[in-house]
Amino acid sequence: ADTEGETPQESATKQFRRDGITAEIATWEETLEFIAGQSGKVVVLDAWSTYCEPCIKEFPNLVALQKQYADQIVCISFNVNYIGLEDTPPESDSDEILDFLSQQKSELHNVISGTADEKFYEATDLGSIPAVFVYGTDGKLKKRFDNAELEFGEEGFTYKQHIIPLIEKMLAENAVK
Repeated sequence: ADTEGETPQESATKQFRRDGITAEIATWEETLEFIAGQSGKVVVLDAWSTYCEPCIKEFPNLVALQKQYADQIVCISFNVNYIGLEDTPPESDSDEILDFLSQQKSELHNVISGTADEKFYEATDLGSIPAVFVYGTDGKLKKRFDNAELEFGEEGFTYKQHIIPLIEKMLAENAVK
């Protein structure tokens, strides 16, 4: 690996910054390890792409959710633009991704997937994005929102109608414990 100009800590994780927004390249497995380390907090992971209209439309709601419950939840923006081609590594779309994250003021844990999209879909048994994974305070997956099932109607799931009510219910249950 070419690590010229990098300190040893930086060579393990590639990070990109713009306007105070940071995004890092991480595999799906590394992201699951990060989630496991968020003990005691609800984690919301939004898998999205700059090529996905419904993802882009709902993204501001992920940012708002993190702001509203900053002390109780961790929101992860997991970008799956990377398709696994050798000549287009995960960082190929980093400018476009950072432009979007900066416009959204996404001060979340922003990840550019180092796992090719098809491998991510296989690992999660997911047909396509948008998809939102909600993990409980124990680190276990509580619910996955995707539009494969018609559970959410023709319009698909939304933060307002589906995700936020679940988060509020989970936080209320945690407060009672």
